[in-house]
Amino acid sequence: MPRAAAMLLAIAIPASPAAAQAVWDARELDGGGAEFRLGNDEGAAIILACQFGGVSAGFEFPGPLAATASAQVRGVPGERHNVAVAPVNDRVIRVSTGRGVEVLLVLLQNTANLFVRAGGARTSFEVFGSAPLVSQCIERQDEAIRDPTRRFRSFR
Repeated sequence: MPRAAAMLLAIAIPASPAAAQAVWDARELDGGGAEFRLGNDEGAAIILACQFGGVSAGFEFPGPLAATASAQVRGVPGERHNVAVAPVNDRVIRVSTGRGVEVLLVLLQNTANLFVRAGGARTSFEVFGSAPLVSQCIERQDEAIRDPTRRFRSFR
């Protein structure tokens, strides 16, 4: 009997912590970039755009936001930060400073949960396991520099 109980226990417990890791959706962008989105059950999302020119970030909320110039992001475990944001539309804000993007990337690498408050709305995300994606995002900026055959378009 103890052997059967041990087998049931082994089935009930996930085999690895990877089963609880955040799952980001990805899509390729023009110019070799990629956009990564991590949604939650409420219909909100964290958005990372990783391109040669840099990383940009933002948040999408399920409903309209009140006008705001900042968002509060808090990692658990971790710290709370206010980051400057700018509206993209009535439901999406983008982090508008490099320092704010840097704060968000550090929180994504080092925390299990991220809480966001902005424009009268609040939401949370399970971000455990996002560190490899953040590393990939940052490395993507350097790919164009390492590829001598890449041709750059002029944006005039």
